Amino acid sequence: MTIPFIEENDQTRARREHLEKLRELVGNAYPNKFERSNVTGDEDTITAVVEKFKAYEPQVKEGERPAPEEIERANADLNKINVRISGRIATPPRLMGKAAFVHLSDGVSRLQIYVRKADV
Repeated sequence: MTIPFIEENDQTRARREHLEKLRELVGNAYPNKFERSNVTGDEDTITAVVEKFKAYEPQVKEGERPAPEEIERANADLNKINVRISGRIATPPRLMGKAAFVHLSDGVSRLQIYVRKADV
């Protein structure tokens, strides 16, 4: 089997020139490595992230609300946590004006992510 030769035209020439300019500015324009956080072996990344966040779940009886101080403390701690996970978008995003809900799957678990347009 041979690879078909694609004739050079204005479009492909312009794309190659653009790619060369990108390489001069940023080096590898299309990196193929992604470093995930919370990975020490072959564990499920999404499950590890969910377990980490479960520690901040308030311990209250059904129908009760946690104390405002407890909510503020948990939010302050949670805002310090940064994670990097990889996966595929499992369902089409549910758009809600300037925000969306996305389901991310890593093949084992799913995670629902809330994304605001202003934060991206």
